[in-house]
Amino acid sequence: MLLAGTSCSYSTTSDDRAQAITNSLTQQEQLCVKERLASGWELNLNDLETDLSPEQEIAVDMAVELCRLDTSSSPTLPAVRNDQPQVSEELLGAPATFDSDDRPPGADSLLDEYWIQCGLGEANSCDDLFYLAPPGSAYEQFAFSCGGRRNMDCALLLGIEQPEGDLSPSSPAPGDDEDLDQWWTLCSEGSTSACGELRLIAPSGSLYAQFAVTCGARGTSYCTLILDDDGEPPTLKDLSPDLNPPGEDEFLDQLWLLCSGTDSRACKDLTKYGPTDSLYVQFGVSCGGRAVAPCARLFADLNSPN
Repeated sequence: MLLAGTSCSYSTTSDDRAQAITNSLTQQEQLCVKERLASGWELNLNDLETDLSPEQEIAVDMAVELCRLDTSSSPTLPAVRNDQPQVSEELLGAPATFDSDDRPPGADSLLDEYWIQCGLGEANSCDDLFYLAPPGSAYEQFAFSCGGRRNMDCALLLGIEQPEGDLSPSSPAPGDDEDLDQWWTLCSEGSTSACGELRLIAPSGSLYAQFAVTCGARGTSYCTLILDDDGEPPTLKDLSPDLNPPGEDEFLDQLWLLCSGTDSRACKDLTKYGPTDSLYVQFGVSCGGRAVAPCARLFADLNSPN
């Protein structure tokens, strides 16, 4: 990852820091990076601090990688922008707003308990809190920041190690499967549909699945929070809430029916207990054939009055 060698190694002028970030790029690529940062992230290379925030690191790294992949002769930006963040200012600013020992708001007993456990460092509680929290609420902000710590995937931040070391959006594909490698590359470039497809078809527990579930190592399992939506995964077109269960296991079939009826816990259990790479797992991951997203949040949105 480019920023690993630049975010904390330079302490001279702003111009020197900007040069350090782009010294391996061609003049055309440097122009492309500057344009992407300015228009997509409202950042100026000359104004970047030595100690970059997590969001700035992601922004610069994505801009560099995307510009390196741009083989056109013109630095003109593509019509569809995949590097523009969709996260609200309240979510991005949450680590500075909250602290891990803050008391919960007290508006919902279940969410309060998840808040407390998240503050204590329980990654799954942070995820549950984020998925169940009302959009724009303090619950959502606290969860997104992993309990006032940092905006990144809580499981990684709070101690659940990755299968093969640290990942970043620029991490190369593992090379174990040609088809999965292609989806990995597209996900790394900022395609939400590719990240979703990789999540659906990658072996459970694999590095491919880990990369997909964190939206290409961008720190969230909800890609549309970070990237523009560029369509549904191809596999999702073969699934629907009306699809009958496979009939191979009575327990899993019951979970299937509950998941199709917008029971988020059943979808999660179906993903957990279904055979690796089975249709059961795909149905659970896709929230009953609807979308590759946190099911509790998706179902809350579907069931909310317009």
